[in-house]
Parts: sequence; C-alpha cells; structure tokens
Amino acid sequence: MVKKPRVSYETSFRAKVLILALIFGIAIFMIVYYPLLSHQTNPWGVAAPKGQIVLAQNFTLGSVNYTDAVPATSGNNILVLKGNDNLGDTLTLEVQTPGWCIDLWVWGGSSKGWQQKYDCAREVQLSQYAFRRVPTHEAKEILYWYLETGYVIVFHKENPVQNYELVNFTVTYGGQTDWGAFKVSLGKS
Repeated sequence: MVKKPRVSYETSFRAKVLILALIFGIAIFMIVYYPLLSHQTNPWGVAAPKGQIVLAQNFTLGSVNYTDAVPATSGNNILVLKGNDNLGDTLTLEVQTPGWCIDLWVWGGSSKGWQQKYDCAREVQLSQYAFRRVPTHEAKEILYWYLETGYVIVFHKENPVQNYELVNFTVTYGGQTDWGAFKVSLGKS
C-alpha cells in the first residue's frame, strides 16, 4: 500500500489564503476597476434640465402670443444634450407631462421671419444639426450640444400653469433615450 504524501498544515493554510486573496482581488477588480476601464466616457443623454427651476415667460413669436411658456433658445441654454457619438441624423423630443406640448420655430431668414414647424405637438423631430457641439474645458472628448441660433423650442400649456409645475420630457437619439425635467416658476405675483 502506497501512502499519499500529507500536506502540512502550514502549506494548506497558505494555499487557502492565496486562493481567498485571489478571489477577493478579482472581485475588487470587477467592482472597482472594470467599470472605470470599460465605461463610455461621454454617454449620450440630456445634460440639462434635470429638475431645475425655470422661469416662465410671456412673449410673442411670429404671430403667436405665449403666456407662462418656457422657451429653449441658443441664448438661454435651457436644453443641453451631451454625447460625442454620431448616432444618426434626427432626434426626437417628446413631452411626457399631460396637458403640455411643444412648438418648434425655425428662422426662415429676414424675408420669411419665424416659421412654426410644429404647433402644440407632444413629439417633435429635430435634425442633429439643430445643435452645435462644444467640447468642455475639462476634457476635449466630452461634447455638450446647445441649440443653434435660428431654432426655438417652446414648452407651453393651453390651460393655466401652476407655480412649480413639473414638466417631464424624453429625448431619443440613435435608439438611446434619456429624460429631462424642469419646474416652471411663475415668478413673483
């Protein structure tokens, strides 16, 4: 009968500790380092608004008078998207809050003036070229999308607006959808 060599207590303890340390090392790598190495540095989505308070305005655009509406223009940067991938030509902006709708205005030049492309729509489609892409100061590969001059998106409601009413919307581009939201402030009474 052949005797099997016995492993000493110290050797088996060292082997168990080494295997346990290897398992913990792999687990820590998967939890901490793998997401850092594999994540997309600038995933596409809505950068703003994400729940900010926005002041409602009364204004006239073309022949339409707006009361307590929220315009998104190239000057106020209310709507800011982010992303560095070209995922297609058009993106879809859809308002989710009942009673709210979107008007899209495009500047047709000095002879035509402002032209209304959508009138109280729940969903509008815009070309990606309606936005200019600007790299951030922190990292040149991160791009923010701002509405171009010549486009105005107006969020409005046919019924009276409540102070601090929450308006939710989604933006879909290249099959990816992200949410945005703002609270409408009516200002001082």
